[in-house]
Amino acid sequence: MKPISRSSPMKTPMKPLPRTLTALLLVSLGCVVSLPAQSVKDAKQMPVESTAGIAILSGGRVKPLETYADESLRFVSGKSSIGGNSPLQVLWGFHFDPESYRGKAWIRMDSQELKELCGFSPALRRFSFDSLMSNEGFKKVVERANSLRKEEKPLSATQKDALAVYAKMERIAGFIEGNGLTILPRPKEDGSWSSPADLKTMVDPESQAVQQSLARLADAWKRGDATQFSAGASSLATSLQTMGGDLYPARSELDREILYNRLHAYGWAWKAYLLGFLMLLLFGFGDKVWARRAGLVLVLIGFLFHSGGLGLRWAIAGRAPVSDMYESLVFMSWGVMAIGIVLEFVYKTRFFVFGASLMGFLALMFSEHLPLDSSINPLVPVLAHTSWLSIHVMTIMLSYSAFALAMGLAHIVLGIQIFRPGKTLVLRELSSLLYKTLQVGILFLAAGIAFGAIWANESWGRYWGWDPKETWSLITFFVYMIIIHARFAAWIGNFGLAILSITGFLSVVMTYYGVNYILASGLHSYGFSSGGMLYAVLYGVVELAIILGAWLRFRTAVQNKGLAREAAVPTPPKA
Repeated sequence: MKPISRSSPMKTPMKPLPRTLTALLLVSLGCVVSLPAQSVKDAKQMPVESTAGIAILSGGRVKPLETYADESLRFVSGKSSIGGNSPLQVLWGFHFDPESYRGKAWIRMDSQELKELCGFSPALRRFSFDSLMSNEGFKKVVERANSLRKEEKPLSATQKDALAVYAKMERIAGFIEGNGLTILPRPKEDGSWSSPADLKTMVDPESQAVQQSLARLADAWKRGDATQFSAGASSLATSLQTMGGDLYPARSELDREILYNRLHAYGWAWKAYLLGFLMLLLFGFGDKVWARRAGLVLVLIGFLFHSGGLGLRWAIAGRAPVSDMYESLVFMSWGVMAIGIVLEFVYKTRFFVFGASLMGFLALMFSEHLPLDSSINPLVPVLAHTSWLSIHVMTIMLSYSAFALAMGLAHIVLGIQIFRPGKTLVLRELSSLLYKTLQVGILFLAAGIAFGAIWANESWGRYWGWDPKETWSLITFFVYMIIIHARFAAWIGNFGLAILSITGFLSVVMTYYGVNYILASGLHSYGFSSGGMLYAVLYGVVELAIILGAWLRFRTAVQNKGLAREAAVPTPPKA
């Protein structure tokens, strides 16, 4: 679906206090309640999925209501379902039955200092709307934070956390009041979208039909009538389609995104990669041909799911799915698999698909479980309306994919070098494959840097400006050029090539993650964010520990047993 350049409730700036706090307090006291209370248990029996295909403007684009509900629940609670309630059940529950939902501990708060200021137990992670609204300590922190932000003064970490929690409360308040549900297209009024809260000012026939459909839906929810709820949802969808006319998205577009949501393609993909890797690890390096074939089939099945998910996301967004950290990580893991599978069929060895399945599994699994925003968002202006996003960014990410695959192969080399040093022929073969993979990465990186320079000239009027992202990309290029040259000149052997391939990937991590999340400066500001430093540091520490342990073990083996002589006295690889 094409993005729409309209403001969205998801991106609405925080309103000034105390007016907004007063409004939320009225909500918490039950002043914006249109229906009698109903138990949460009954809500689980309502066919809320019948409203999944209703379109809503949120986050700058039109999307299915199911997508908005899922994004909202993840934003508020950090979960895709909570208390046995699906995202749509939570959304409609707060809208039709706020009395039963405001007291549920569903709003996530991670800051220990903020919990202490509020008098909450540090062991608790989620709190109810009412408990936060009635907490004087929380209100004081939020009021102070908003005052400082209005004066453009820096905020403490606790104050930022308080505003983040307050934004979650605003999202819930939008559910309750209805002003967050921008499901009403207004083609006759500058193409904007409005919410059910605005229906009272609309007297045209289309608006009256929508109002009647919503009333029917509310009455069905009140009475717990699943049949009438489904009928009301169908009637509402029809009324909104009539109101929107050409502004309303086609049903096929909405269904495509619903399919993407429910397919969970990436989850199936990384599970298939893991099973394929384990099959190859346990049985694929013996005489069992069926095990090798089964492992390859599992990896290919995972790759089909992975490719299908990326294709659907590309079609939904109308752009290449590489615009943020989540999308680029998913694409990088796809690139690992694509390069590994292609090289596997070219060289017909087990090592490429073995290493690719491991790295593809890790990268894709992390993208699904790290706290990354997986929403499909419109592009920022600097990235919009240009084909260079697809050309430059995807080429760069494919280079990272090749280097990640090489890093995986390097770990296998170290494992054999340390625990099975007598397998000289295997080491030679695997090191040769590692060398070829590094060459593929260098080619992609060089092309990506060149494409980036052309794009920079179009966007900023210069080919090169020593921006941190540009500088670190060049550093990464030279790091890998040194590694390849050292191996070609026989300065290092198999062990040295593996060690440097792992070490070199740290420069990729710095270029990919560190520039955006640590340095956060330069012209590539649209990629900046925060968080995740603990994971990056932990990764670096673990890799350095592996390298140190491998080096000590390798040195001992060479000195005491005369093993790994082939690695100690290298020969130039074949081109």
